[in-house]
Amino acid sequence: MTVFVVQKQMRFDEETGELVPRFKTLSMAEKFGKLSYLLSPSAHPFHPEDVIGDLHDKLKNFNDGDYLLLIGNPALIGMTTAIAGHNNSGKVKLLQWSGKQRDYAKISVRMF
Repeated sequence: MTVFVVQKQMRFDEETGELVPRFKTLSMAEKFGKLSYLLSPSAHPFHPEDVIGDLHDKLKNFNDGDYLLLIGNPALIGMTTAIAGHNNSGKVKLLQWSGKQRDYAKISVRMF
């Protein structure tokens, strides 16, 4: 079981002047599987052929036991979801953060 995180998001820390992870920890998602980042913080959708090759390679074994954690650029999230669904007969499981419950909720989708 793997939790595929679309993109590691970074933010500028005004105190240190450095880029730091936007989310301090995603450890709550680790109960669903080992975290695996798909794309770098600098990945962008403007040259999709570069990104799509990486996504196909990293998601080639995506299966019913895996999840997507949809963090990152919306266009990259769309590409990731499409490729994961293609590799698993249209089935994708997502993790959605619930601020009220302070935990992730599972969402199962059959896209086609």
